[in-house]
Amino acid sequence: MAPPRALLFDLDGVVVDNMAVHAEAWRLFLRGHGLRIGMKEFHEKTAGMPTRDVLVYYLKRRFTKAEVERLTAEKEAVYQRLYRPLMRPARGLRRFLSAARKIGLRLGVGTGSRAESAAFVLDGLRLRSCFDAVVTVDDIRRGKPHPETFLTLARRLGVPPRSCLVFEDSLLGAEAARRAGMGLVALTTSHPPRSFLHALHAVPHFASMDPAKLV
Repeated sequence: MAPPRALLFDLDGVVVDNMAVHAEAWRLFLRGHGLRIGMKEFHEKTAGMPTRDVLVYYLKRRFTKAEVERLTAEKEAVYQRLYRPLMRPARGLRRFLSAARKIGLRLGVGTGSRAESAAFVLDGLRLRSCFDAVVTVDDIRRGKPHPETFLTLARRLGVPPRSCLVFEDSLLGAEAARRAGMGLVALTTSHPPRSFLHALHAVPHFASMDPAKLV
């Protein structure tokens, strides 16, 4: 692909290396509802999904809007309790974002999390000002692997999809980037490099990356 004009970042597992904590929060939450889950299945089948879709996947029924709100708040409380004392940006992220901004790249976050959960990280770490736009599950109708999240973010950034490069850690997010017609850099915080068949690069963190050399 041509040099990108915009970099699009997933939140969980990319901006912050927190997917192990999210997985544990889901395990504890679902155990409280009488269900034991395997972590391999969680990462391969549901990581990156909106919470409402994860609830349907595991609990095998549809939920009213009020039920989704209540259950989401319950799970989010478990996650924030676990992650608050551990929260920090992904390794090398601040330097990478600063370097990208200096060469004129547009920067955005596209996440399957709710706005409140995104705020917990972006505002808690004072990262929101690093990005030109943020799209959460509250802004879309169809979550990853549907491309709506990244296509909506590209529109808000004013950059065509073909000029966007996505940073993702989940398989569903990687598929969303592919369907959006965008390039992919895989963060290997949740899956090994071989899991990302369409990635231009597969890296463990941002520390050794130079945004000026991304193609």
